[in-house]
Amino acid sequence: MNQQLSENLHQGLRVLDANANRAAEGLRTLEDYARLVREDLGVATWIKELRHRLATALATLPRAERLAARATYRDAGTELTTAEELQRTELATIIPAACERITQSLRNLEEYSKLVSAAASDAFKHLRYEAYDVLAQAELRLLTGQRLLPDQRLYVLVDCSLPLAAFQQSLTSLAEVGVDLFQLRDKRAEGSQLVRYARAAVNALGNTAAKLIVNDRVDVALASGAAGVHLGQEDLSLADARRLAGGRLLIGLSTHDIDQALAAEQGGADYIGCGPTFPSETKRFDSFSGTPFLKQASQQITIPIFAIGGITLDNVTEVMQAGCERVAVSAVIHQAVDPTAAARAMKEHLRNPSGS
Repeated sequence: MNQQLSENLHQGLRVLDANANRAAEGLRTLEDYARLVREDLGVATWIKELRHRLATALATLPRAERLAARATYRDAGTELTTAEELQRTELATIIPAACERITQSLRNLEEYSKLVSAAASDAFKHLRYEAYDVLAQAELRLLTGQRLLPDQRLYVLVDCSLPLAAFQQSLTSLAEVGVDLFQLRDKRAEGSQLVRYARAAVNALGNTAAKLIVNDRVDVALASGAAGVHLGQEDLSLADARRLAGGRLLIGLSTHDIDQALAAEQGGADYIGCGPTFPSETKRFDSFSGTPFLKQASQQITIPIFAIGGITLDNVTEVMQAGCERVAVSAVIHQAVDPTAAARAMKEHLRNPSGS
């Protein structure tokens, strides 16, 4: 290797080393914010996976030569600091700064690694594209904090069976007596009908604290302005739903055992449904996870959990004794003589199970 080529490689490795450190530091900054400030295991897991991908890509570079090229004391830029860099008036300003630092560093890694090998450059290129999507979703979620609130406990499933005006009136009445979330779930409805009903629901709930979740259909949720989407185990994956939603939707997932629940949390779900808890009036199941699953989930899962499946005023105490204070219901409300009275009674029980 001639002297000029050797010097170019040495200088290139110095740039690679600096940007490797910068990218790793940015990712650790985000991961710590997710873990310790937002306590968001999902985002922390996404960032941790990017850190591991970065380590794998860096392994394609000669580490010993990279370290030998390090010379921080000669870096002309260590004293170049703007006033903005020295101040953090808001904790949240750390997030976009870290995201920008990571993507800029990955671009430099891609370019300068061409001096070492095409394979290394290609690895950083793919990592950069992946990071664009993950960091965008992470930043939106960390900054908006789009999570369920502690007092959002009563979740009611609805369909498109009522005429549109009656549907809107029903939702408004139920929201006024304490229903916090509604899920529009109707497997028989066409997409256009789902959008009409979802938009009607969003409008009906506009002056209430209640929110609409759409079952399965990310497109319908986005088109209607709903707050979120709920997925089943056989539906669109969490990762694909996050990519399509772009941070604009809450994402819930149905789970049937503790392994699925843990995977949902690590995958970035905002909440999970746990069940079926009891035999249901609206859906048949081959087996029931029951209250033991609720107890496991309440002890091991940090995101909100909703018990679902056959929950009534007669058995909701069992649900709460298992550690779950949120329920998703259908028949107990819709088959009641007075649905609003049934919803009010369920919400009161969730707030005050002892009745005192």
